[in-house]
Amino acid sequence: MGSIISEWAEWAGRRAAPLRPRPWRLFCVALWMAPVLGAAQSIDCSRLPAGSIEVMVCADEGLMALDREMAAIYAAALKKAVRERPPMLKAEQRGWIKGRNDCWKAEDRRACVVDAYARRKVELQARYRLVSASAPVRFVCGDSPADEVTVTHFRTEPPVLIAERGDQSSLMSLVPSASGSRYVGRNESLWEHQGEASIVWGYQAPEMRCRLAGGRIDGPLARTAWQLIAIRSMDDAQGTFRMAHPERFSLQFAVDGRARVRLDCNRGSATWAATPSADVASGALLLGPVAMTRRACAKDSPGARVLRDLRNVRSYLLKDGRLFLSLMADGGILEWAPATP
Repeated sequence: MGSIISEWAEWAGRRAAPLRPRPWRLFCVALWMAPVLGAAQSIDCSRLPAGSIEVMVCADEGLMALDREMAAIYAAALKKAVRERPPMLKAEQRGWIKGRNDCWKAEDRRACVVDAYARRKVELQARYRLVSASAPVRFVCGDSPADEVTVTHFRTEPPVLIAERGDQSSLMSLVPSASGSRYVGRNESLWEHQGEASIVWGYQAPEMRCRLAGGRIDGPLARTAWQLIAIRSMDDAQGTFRMAHPERFSLQFAVDGRARVRLDCNRGSATWAATPSADVASGALLLGPVAMTRRACAKDSPGARVLRDLRNVRSYLLKDGRLFLSLMADGGILEWAPATP
C-alpha cells in the first residue's frame, strides 16, 4: 500500500489469508515474505507491465530508496491511524499510488516520481504528527469566530503547515517569497509577515486580512533578548566558531509567541513555543519558519549558516546566565549571551 514493497506485501497477505493457521504454513509464508519486505532488490520486476512506472522505480536505486522510505513512513502513519480512520488512509494511499503511476504521462517521468514521493512524504508526516511541530498559533480574520484560522507548522522538508478553519483543514507547503512566509495548498494560501497574514480559503475566495491573536506565553524564555557569541560543533575537528560581531546576531522572545531575529544585515521573525522540563531551566524549544529580509550582507557573513541552524533548534538550556540552543541530530549548539541594551 505505502510503496511497491508494501503493495507486494498486501498481495502476499491476501494469498495467505485463506490458509488455515497451521504453524508450518505460517512459517513458510513468513519465510517467503521476508526477502520481499527486507530488500527492494527482491521485487520481481519481470512481472510488471513493460514501460510502467514501477519498472522504472525498480531499475533506479535512488527511486527505490525513496520507495523504502515511503514504506516506513506509511507504516508509521498506519500505527497512528488505528483508532482514527485506517480505511481512509489506505484508500488515500491507493489513490496516491495511482497518481504516482500516472507519471508515465509526464515529460520528465523521473522528476514527476520524485515530486510525488516528496509531496506524499510531508503530507503523511504532518497529518499523522510523525515529525515535531510548533505550538499552534491563531489568526483572527474579522469579527466572526468562523473566520479564525489556527495554524500549526511542521519541521518537514520542505516546511509545511496545517491550517484549520472551523471543521475544515488545509495542508500548505512553503513556496519562495520576496518577503514573509508564503504557503500554498490545493485551494488555499497563507502569506504571513510580522504577525499579520493574508489568507485565501477556497477556490477563487476573497482574500482575508488577518492578525495574530493576542495570547501570552510565559516561562523562562519569555521577555528575554540574546546575542549569539559562539557556534559549538559536536565534531572536535570543527571545534567552536566564535562570532566576530555578536551584536549583529540577536534573538528576542516576545510573550505573544513571536521571536524577533537579527542575522547581520537582515531582520525577521518566527513563532516560538517552549515546553520547560521539571527544572524549568531547560526544555524543548521549537521555532517556526523564520521570515527574513533578503539583503546582501558581506560575503563572509555567517548569517545563512545561523538561519539554517535556527530551523533545527530542538531544545534549550539556561546556565550561568547564558542560553544554549541544541540542534537536532547532534548538529551542534548555539551559545547566546544576554543582549546589551
